[in-house]
Amino acid sequence: MHDLSQDTLEFRRTIQRSEEHRALVMLGMLLIVAVLGILRDLGGDTSLSGWALVSMLGVVGVVAAVEFFALAAARRADSQGRLVDDFVWYGTAVVEALAPTAAILVLQRTATESVGSAITPPAIFFYAVVCALAVLRLRPLLCVLTGLIGAAGYAGIVGFTWWYLRSFPPQSAEEAARVAPFNPIFHFMHAVMILLVGIACALVAGEVRRWVRSSLHEQTARRRLEVVARNTLIFGLAKLAEYRDSDTGAHLDRISAYCQLLCVPLREKHPEIDGAWVDRLTLASSMHDIGKVGIPDAVLLKPGRLDDAERKVIERHPDLGYRALDAILRRGGGDRLLEMSADVAACHHERWDGKGYPNGLADDRIPLAARIVSVADVYDALTSERVYKPAMPHEKAAQLLREGAGTQFDPEVVAAFERMESNFRKVRDRYSSAPKVEAEGDAPGPKSSA
Repeated sequence: MHDLSQDTLEFRRTIQRSEEHRALVMLGMLLIVAVLGILRDLGGDTSLSGWALVSMLGVVGVVAAVEFFALAAARRADSQGRLVDDFVWYGTAVVEALAPTAAILVLQRTATESVGSAITPPAIFFYAVVCALAVLRLRPLLCVLTGLIGAAGYAGIVGFTWWYLRSFPPQSAEEAARVAPFNPIFHFMHAVMILLVGIACALVAGEVRRWVRSSLHEQTARRRLEVVARNTLIFGLAKLAEYRDSDTGAHLDRISAYCQLLCVPLREKHPEIDGAWVDRLTLASSMHDIGKVGIPDAVLLKPGRLDDAERKVIERHPDLGYRALDAILRRGGGDRLLEMSADVAACHHERWDGKGYPNGLADDRIPLAARIVSVADVYDALTSERVYKPAMPHEKAAQLLREGAGTQFDPEVVAAFERMESNFRKVRDRYSSAPKVEAEGDAPGPKSSA
């Protein structure tokens, strides 16, 4: 896994997607070359000999195999949210740059026209295509490398041809007509042109690369501003709900911190809990009681136990919160934060044994985010002072959570609490508003379930 910032990772993924598109185009071009080679073999005097056709198709096959391997590796990496190692793309660049040289060598050895015309037109076509497609890599160095290898390969063919004609002069008029005129200086100039084309493509790739980076930077900055604005608004709304029901003033801060702590050990068994998931839960947890804005003050702020009718009223708040958030989702479209917030609001009072409310969900049918918030919320409710009860000591609250494992709470989440218990105490002390802690043996006396 590449250790990169989010911005850099997104930029590298954009380059990788561009390289995937280039590989697809290259596979299409190779298919066309293979078809043209077969058609030429079927056509009269210009047909390739058997070994030449096999050699040409072999060159095409090798390049196609390399491109297919690179494409498959990139697609697999995309599905796993990672990047392909750079050596894959450097390897394909070298193979592509050498392929035109190999193809031209086959054509030159089987040419029925002059040697010079057998070299020049294919060079213009093959090298131009490879260099042009190299721009899609968005890697200037690889464009230069493509032009350099191509120029070296072409110059090698020209040099070998010149040496061969000098060492083994033509023996007949027909052979003399085939090899003359052959001017190596003229063809070496083509090699220089191939290198210049590679450099020009590198300049284009560099400009496109800078444009892509700038566009991604602007898009990311704009998205961050939008996210900050949205998160601030959501947290503000959650605070409004908190002020109606909490005397401590730091309830939401503690809930968020507790959820972050619980996620640390839970990552071991839940791969979906990554950094982005934890960030969403940190904010979504603040929305768990948003539905309480629809509960009358006479019930919400009653300084004592609720009767059955009042309990039914306050048990409506998960459904009220879910409906409010779901309405926002339907109007604004999909949003993973709001989806998680809706799950948390709807299900944070469900129980592991199915005896919770409002829907009586059980075990893993309760969203994981809601199961985490449930433990964090109950712990905070027990250890916080309210108008209807004093605060409970940490040790007694922790014991009640352990006793609720497998009935009220997800056993895995309670196990995570036990591993992070000392950190819970630290968070509680950091955000403490100096509640009046009752004696160890006193009952908590909550007016409703957390």
